[in-house]
Amino acid sequence: MHFHDLRHTHKTWLIEDGVPEVLQHKRIGHKFHGVMGVYSHVTGPMIDTMLAALQHRWEQTQEQTGSTTP
Repeated sequence: MHFHDLRHTHKTWLIEDGVPEVLQHKRIGHKFHGVMGVYSHVTGPMIDTMLAALQHRWEQTQEQTGSTTP
């Protein structure tokens, strides 16, 4: 596994969790081109929802492995 593979996994999780594409691009560090890039903006509620989904994944992993550390 390479560090870059983690970006692929993270992007896949964002898609699975229904994170808006504009936030996916911002999170990964890509520019959102075209009309969507001009008229779409990341909002606080979008970020809150994404963080809650990622937190849920973290907690599930802890329950499955019995671990509290990465």
